[in-house]
Amino acid sequence: MGPTLGRLEVSRVTILQRYMLRELLEPFGLGLGVFTFVFLVGQLYRILDLLMNQSVRPLVVIELILALLPGILSLTIPMALLVAVLLSVGRLAADREILAIRMSGVNLVHIFWPVLGVAATAALLMILGNQKLVPFLNLKSTDLAIQIEFDVLSSIPPNRFFELDTAAEGQSSVFFYEKREPVTGDMKHINIKTTIEPKTDETEKAREKQLRERMKTAIKSNDKRTLAALRKELQKIEQARKDRKVNESLICANQGRIEADLAARMISIHLTTGSIHFVDPDRPTAYNIIRFDEMRKGIRPRMTRTEEGAYEKAPREMSTAELRTAMINSTKPGRYYTELLQRFSIPLACIAFVLIGFPLAVYVKPTGKAIAFAISFFLILLYYGLLNYGISLGRTGSTMAGFAIFFPNILLALVGSFLLYRMVMK
Repeated sequence: MGPTLGRLEVSRVTILQRYMLRELLEPFGLGLGVFTFVFLVGQLYRILDLLMNQSVRPLVVIELILALLPGILSLTIPMALLVAVLLSVGRLAADREILAIRMSGVNLVHIFWPVLGVAATAALLMILGNQKLVPFLNLKSTDLAIQIEFDVLSSIPPNRFFELDTAAEGQSSVFFYEKREPVTGDMKHINIKTTIEPKTDETEKAREKQLRERMKTAIKSNDKRTLAALRKELQKIEQARKDRKVNESLICANQGRIEADLAARMISIHLTTGSIHFVDPDRPTAYNIIRFDEMRKGIRPRMTRTEEGAYEKAPREMSTAELRTAMINSTKPGRYYTELLQRFSIPLACIAFVLIGFPLAVYVKPTGKAIAFAISFFLILLYYGLLNYGISLGRTGSTMAGFAIFFPNILLALVGSFLLYRMVMK
């Protein structure tokens, strides 16, 4: 704490505090814009591709961007605050305004409190938003992605091959139809070819990993005999994998249409009067045909987690109350627990970054934007590196997960408090 202010000094301190807050605005906007753009770059190509697609309504794409923004801002606001503090306070220190403030008898702690207040307010608003608003918008973005997928699939032109997103590992489907009914919009003479790659057994994977570890040991010890035997056994596993046959099937239907069930977050193809053709990989000469009058084939977009027609929310799409319920009911609550802790830990980074950024700017004086961003990137990488380690512990069910997820905040806050104490007492 700094010294108690006299009445005559109150107005001067108030002016300095307002000046400090005004200095934060421009670099905060710069940092927020840069970091938000960096996070959006990954989605930019996909968004532009959607806008170029005539079947996708621009309004839906704009809604998708707006739904994604709050989740991105919950990550970029703490980063932007750090950049703002480093740039604004660094400029004041470089221009000797910090020295002038000290020489006027005003302790720097009085200039620091408003900045900390802004960080605490931002953290509180982010925590409140993470309870329901951000999860709701994450779910909304999933719904919009399904709507976009439906619009794209519904407008597939005839006599063109289109690869369907089955969202299943090792499985791919190609869709084709000859013409479209002008009145109903139904597709005519539909063909869907599905290819399923053979899966590697988990026991086989473990055995292969064990053999490779033993081979490393044999190479180090120069045991050529053991090494040759291990290589031979490994070759047998690889050959057995190559010998496995690919499963292929062909669905032919006279008529069909694309349907969307937004409640189940499922897109399906409704087929009528057709047949399924497939060959047993172990008996290539055995050709099988199954005829049907009506059939539905589900398509699962990449952004969903649909299983057998039922949709299960991802942790990031759950409200805090839903996360707590899921933790109680799940046999593996780790991913729900880590998501819950992150909703409090990441907003508190606003306070941690301000605590370390303010005194660091006074000492280092990062006047250039490049230097300020370099220091910011170092602290951000340190913070999120430690945070990701804590998240990994949480997903494995470690009892240290709670401490590990909050440890980056504790570390930066302690270091920052020490530097702040030295700055105030100087």
